[in-house]
Amino acid sequence: MDDHHSDARECFFSAIRILACSADSIQSRLIAANESILRVAIDEFDGDAEMKIKFARILDLLAVDQDDIEIVAHETAAHMTDLQASAAAHLICDFYFDLGDEMPRP
Repeated sequence: MDDHHSDARECFFSAIRILACSADSIQSRLIAANESILRVAIDEFDGDAEMKIKFARILDLLAVDQDDIEIVAHETAAHMTDLQASAAAHLICDFYFDLGDEMPRP
């Protein structure tokens, strides 16, 4: 398995599991998934402009204010409509697919 972006792949896989394996509202699932997504640093995509832009787009949807990204991401997801939260979840899934389709190994 290619180790390129393996940490990001693992964090996004965890976020997708959270998004998919709950009966909670999409907003609640997105709030829980934020914890995994926010463990990824944008610097991980240095040298890969396309992935860096895609990741920045996700961060922009989750937290438009850069003061305390975790708190803002939580508040942003809590106030999203179902359609907005679903769109963010789709971007997260697409980004994971772009990272590579191999599942992380324990």
